[in-house]
Amino acid sequence: MRLHARSLASIAMIVSAAALVACAGTPGPAQPEIPPGITAPPPTTPAQPTEAAPEVVSSLPAEIAGVDTTGWQQIAVPSGAATFRIPPGWSVAPAAGGLDVLRDDGQRQLGYVEAPNVGDGACRDASGEAVAWRTLGLDRQDVALEGAPGLAFGSAGLQLGGQWVMTMGLRPAEAAQRPQCPIVHAVDTPAGTISFGTEVVAQGAGAGAPWAIDSLADAEAYLADPEYATLRAILMSLELL
Repeated sequence: MRLHARSLASIAMIVSAAALVACAGTPGPAQPEIPPGITAPPPTTPAQPTEAAPEVVSSLPAEIAGVDTTGWQQIAVPSGAATFRIPPGWSVAPAAGGLDVLRDDGQRQLGYVEAPNVGDGACRDASGEAVAWRTLGLDRQDVALEGAPGLAFGSAGLQLGGQWVMTMGLRPAEAAQRPQCPIVHAVDTPAGTISFGTEVVAQGAGAGAPWAIDSLADAEAYLADPEYATLRAILMSLELL
């Protein structure tokens, strides 16, 4: 019995070994070969859904300074600190420290600037030369900007030597009421110092050159132009976020 059991065990081992050899010798499915000189492409990463930009919600009424702004575009500044409105067809363009506001024909009208250079306090013309000056306040309206009380929209005619300049923007209320040279469009807010106007410092120079005019009468006549009311509404639509 013991010999018979050993023989059966030997036969079982031989059969198992043969089965293993047979399994090992069975070829698997053929793998595709990449031709020489061609690199296999990297694995594709699934595309991730793009998050939509958050919608900017304004708390101001549709009518601003007598202008119905229904349908106007709500513009958020690059830093996310503020927003304002512009009419359909108008646009904005990146500028140092913020944005330029462009009319529908592409001409720059206003500039929004954060941490602006407000100059040295001297009254200078477009060439940078200190000159004699005089001003005439044309329009002033209080502006409610959360966290920054005592602000106003102001426009003025400014004579720098022999050159007149039309200027408008946001200023401290007292400065807008009694404009003196240099006229600086800059206000302190919880988001820092912000300039929003025709120029940071009125000179009729550089990007502000279109605001150089022939006479004070030209500035006074412009007050009746619908474009003036549009620009005033844009400036007064500023909100902090």
